[in-house]
Amino acid sequence: MNTYDFRQIQTEVREIIHRHSYLKPDEAFLVWFLRAFIVDDEDEARKSLTGKSRDKGIDAVYIDNNARTVFVLQGKYRQGDRPALEDRAHVLSFANLADTLKGPRDAFKQFMDHLDEGVAGEIEKARRILLPAPEYRLALYFVTSGRVSKSLTEEAEETTARADATLQVFDRNGLVRLLHDYVEGAAPPVPSLSLPTLGNELFHRHDPTTGITSYIFSMCGKELGKLYDKAGIRLFARNIRGYLGKSQVNRQMQSTLKSEPEYFWYFNNGVTIICDSARHVHEKGQSYLHVENSQIVNGQQTTRTLSQNATNSAAVLVKLISVPRSTEKGRTHFEKLVSEIVAATNWQNQILLSDLRSNDAVQVELERELRKLDYQYLRKRMSKGEARRAFGRRHRWFVKKEELARSVGGCIFDPYIMRLGKERLFEEEYYDKIFNGRTAAGLLVFYWLHLIVAKQSRGDMRRGYARWVVLNYVWGELGSSLSKTLSSNRFRQMAESPSKYFYRVPRSSHS
Repeated sequence: MNTYDFRQIQTEVREIIHRHSYLKPDEAFLVWFLRAFIVDDEDEARKSLTGKSRDKGIDAVYIDNNARTVFVLQGKYRQGDRPALEDRAHVLSFANLADTLKGPRDAFKQFMDHLDEGVAGEIEKARRILLPAPEYRLALYFVTSGRVSKSLTEEAEETTARADATLQVFDRNGLVRLLHDYVEGAAPPVPSLSLPTLGNELFHRHDPTTGITSYIFSMCGKELGKLYDKAGIRLFARNIRGYLGKSQVNRQMQSTLKSEPEYFWYFNNGVTIICDSARHVHEKGQSYLHVENSQIVNGQQTTRTLSQNATNSAAVLVKLISVPRSTEKGRTHFEKLVSEIVAATNWQNQILLSDLRSNDAVQVELERELRKLDYQYLRKRMSKGEARRAFGRRHRWFVKKEELARSVGGCIFDPYIMRLGKERLFEEEYYDKIFNGRTAAGLLVFYWLHLIVAKQSRGDMRRGYARWVVLNYVWGELGSSLSKTLSSNRFRQMAESPSKYFYRVPRSSHS
């Protein structure tokens, strides 16, 4: 179990400054938060900064059209070992910004006086979106590495809620929890969601020993599908697989929804959601559960299918588990519980050993490092269509986790082991030898060497049988040289662009 503290955040901030030397520490801190919490893209995060002296506390603005949300942020980067308590007036002034942005024109015009032109343009744009389009929501984030009292946080949240907007306060403890999610691949997290329950079908259980609170209830299938429409793919970040597309199970669900949706509740295994906190409320005669940082850890196929086949006639059984993470013990418990719930509940579609490794910190970090080298790493099993929708064509190459494991395994293990199947490589004794301690660039050397050998074996069954023997032999001869940094980088560049470095040599008919 990894532990995290504020020093890791400081390291992240320094690395951002190293990449973008013109950024001030306060700006780099906010870039880290934006990347981890909202956009998952460093360039987009940098573009969201206002970076002006006359910004009236508006340090960043980001409009997410997919999530239908306008994000406005204020950041305070306190680097001392003993974080200071934030001033009440500053926090409440920021909370009142919601009423200014969505309120009467006169008050808004007065606020805009003496505001920097660049910031004013972003705020005008945000107001134009928020006022005529009720499907867009306003989310304020007060982000500080200092401290904010619980009572002040609650007061600020209530102030913003009166303007039909939301405010979240992140102090140092909250940022460390966010760092944990970022490293574990579950960031940016899901915004606050409201889950409407069907009638009075709600069972509530609180465990005083663990502090875990659970709810079991029924939910309209159409409303469950809307969760994906609102939150997008980040809703399933802690799931071990991606969307499997037109699998047999998904086709059966679609058939039930079309022909007899009233029986969907009985045929479906239901959905399991884990979150940081949940609050049961009644509004306008409807029962809701308001949840923070929710993750569907079992039921992605169900939720995505319901999103595509919306119907009010289908109902779904939902289990909601709220796990507090305000302490290190709570964070440890959360990670262990999520891992075990995912493994225990995702049996409607077959679970492979490689699936259970999808959310390892090693795999998440590898995905980020390979992205910097223009590779999209597919650490979760998903359909090709889902991969294209999720990642588009932003990167030159797609590399599957299983294929990368086979490339390394073929070089360092006896060929006999490779013939036992790729899933064996994800057993602990092999997995640790393949992935742990290797850099992303170093792993790509194995990957390209495997592709070169595999290309020569195509179209000939005998060569196909010999592939692992040849790969293991070639690595034995060249591995020590290719493992050197300069040689490995040169080899990868040549493999990526062979036409740039080699003339095409005709293959002999007797070769």
